[in-house]
Amino acid sequence: MSRYVWLSIFMAALAAGCAPETPERLSVRAEEAYAAGDYAKAIAAYERLLAVDGEDATTYANLALAALGAQDTAYAKRCAEKALALQNAGPLAETARELLGMVAEEEKDAAGAARIYRGLTDAQDAGVRGRARSRLARLYADQGRADGALALLLAAANETPTDAATLYNLGSLCVREPLRLRQAALDYFRQAERLLPKGGREQRTAKDWVTRLEANLARLRQVPPSAGDAAACAEQLRLAQEAMAKKRWRSAETYARKAAEADPSDFGAALALGRSCARNGHREAALKAYDAALALRPASADARAEAAQLAYEAKRYGDAADYLRPLLVVQPRNRFIADLMMRILTAQRKLADARVWGEYYLALDPKAPESYRKWVQSLPRE
Repeated sequence: MSRYVWLSIFMAALAAGCAPETPERLSVRAEEAYAAGDYAKAIAAYERLLAVDGEDATTYANLALAALGAQDTAYAKRCAEKALALQNAGPLAETARELLGMVAEEEKDAAGAARIYRGLTDAQDAGVRGRARSRLARLYADQGRADGALALLLAAANETPTDAATLYNLGSLCVREPLRLRQAALDYFRQAERLLPKGGREQRTAKDWVTRLEANLARLRQVPPSAGDAAACAEQLRLAQEAMAKKRWRSAETYARKAAEADPSDFGAALALGRSCARNGHREAALKAYDAALALRPASADARAEAAQLAYEAKRYGDAADYLRPLLVVQPRNRFIADLMMRILTAQRKLADARVWGEYYLALDPKAPESYRKWVQSLPRE
């Protein structure tokens, strides 16, 4: 048969849509099928790609992901293991390990999945690192380890502050017990709603949460106390601040109390009373004053941090954590509060979560003393 006849046949095949199966065409076909949710077609295309182009770690990893979509965990595991055998180091190997973690999750092996994800929290690839933290955080939250989950998600958000999935996961975590951080949840869901794909399930869920939380917070909003004698309060507060500057703490407490009594709506008077009571060792009175200050200004970082430290010193560890959590989400890079959270959890004997916060602190302060690093490493992972 002449070469002209062959050319005619080839051109006719192209016209009929029978283009040769090049690796590029097969790859595009597989990706389009996967994006459309046709996992069987994607699997067939990736398998054909292996036959045409030979064994390849990336193709096996993509095949594992398609098999997971088809809920064939046994096949997904074999493909991920094959990818790892072909490429046992670097970002692709990390992706293969992540896939094995996802398989373990599907097989209800939470401990095995957690072990794999923990090993990827310092992965080279930022995407794998962030996803591993998010997946591990979800496992911890399901186990009732909300504080450990929070540290992981804050670490992910610090690294990729505009990652929609991380923001969505933070919002989801903040509405769970024992956190119940409604304002923080609302802020995270608002950000996630703007960044998530339009019309997707998660964007619709985020939008629904925004509506619910706005209504909930409006109902819970406290009416501030009526203003009292502002002039008398200001004078007594001035005297309290002068006494505090001179470290005359008993006088400071007396003046601050008079200021707070003169005008219960004055934040400065409540805060001064909390500080002076604390310096005089009147912890219960100090915490009551801090509560009054936070009722007036819930977002006050100073009042929250000081109340948390005082509650910790009083061994009221649950109260200390409650004071501190809202501050953690608005000042996630504050090393002092990260360290305090670790110490609170250690005192509560929640040692695995304490370690997560300790590791988070070390990420914020790479120059921390070696003794601190050893202390963190001595805590159990589970």
